[in-house]
Amino acid sequence: MKLLTCASYHGTGSSAVTDFLNECDNVHDMGDYEFRFVQDPDGICDLEYNLVINNHRLNSGYAIKRYKKLVEFLNGNFISKRYRNFFGDKWKELSDKYLDDLTDAEYDGYWHYDLMEKGNVAWFIDRVANKLHYKLFGSGVNVVLRGCKGYASFPEAAFYEKTRRYIDELFDCVNTDGKEFVMADQLVPPSNTMHYMRFFNDLKVVCVERDPRDLYALGKAVWKDGVIPTDVENFCKWYKATRAHKQYENDDPSKVLRIRFEDMIFKYRATKDSILAFCGIGEEHHIRPLTLFDPRISVRNTQAYKSKKIDAKDIAYIEKELESELYDFDDAEVNI
Repeated sequence: MKLLTCASYHGTGSSAVTDFLNECDNVHDMGDYEFRFVQDPDGICDLEYNLVINNHRLNSGYAIKRYKKLVEFLNGNFISKRYRNFFGDKWKELSDKYLDDLTDAEYDGYWHYDLMEKGNVAWFIDRVANKLHYKLFGSGVNVVLRGCKGYASFPEAAFYEKTRRYIDELFDCVNTDGKEFVMADQLVPPSNTMHYMRFFNDLKVVCVERDPRDLYALGKAVWKDGVIPTDVENFCKWYKATRAHKQYENDDPSKVLRIRFEDMIFKYRATKDSILAFCGIGEEHHIRPLTLFDPRISVRNTQAYKSKKIDAKDIAYIEKELESELYDFDDAEVNI
């Protein structure tokens, strides 16, 4: 089983790639749900920092607690099953086993970050109780965090072996039809992408970029979700900051492929061939062409900055500030 994933910058069109790959008969597609447990705060990359790169007597144990909380959140509830929709009970079962494998010692104990999470009232009660107990009995007392656990972990190089096994086991349990590839969206970010390869035995990443004029227009006029700035000056600053890594990114071309969303439409044939070759999928497996991703339909999602009645001054500002990021739409035609 080999893993495929897309990485994007929010709204840059990675679903075009996931839809396209789902047209192949040897790809088990997990849909458009984002599986971000490796890259998100408190995820596996944070575990690596606190357990391996900068192991610390308190931070390492706290990082394990944080990942436990992330596992619980992603396990869902009666309102939203989240990862249980895909992994069932295996998500929590395998995650708990993974953390047990990483833990050298578990004990009753806490430190001030555990208390800080409880809020100011809990902090006040704990401080007052401890001072009174010291005054009366000469020792502290745990009032607020009774039953809290501490963890010690120093896995060194074994962290990567255990992490790769954990991730393989997770996706193997969903690949019930035994496909050669499993497609899971947003496993890693488009920045510092090669760093994340150490967590996987076999992963291919397609990073997708999009014309900033369209991104601005869609964020301002359609999505309105607050994820990206919608005043033009801050948008350009945000865009530059979130893409600055591209100046020094050093990708392995056998592991990371960077494409433009627009090329999926206006250079469909060449981009299709490039993605299939990169992933190692033979043309004979692309058995449902144009059924899930059709550039003749997706072309409607380009040049939104013209159709959404965005202030021409805003577009001119973007064209000046982000000139090198613009897509050349002149003479662009859908070619399948």
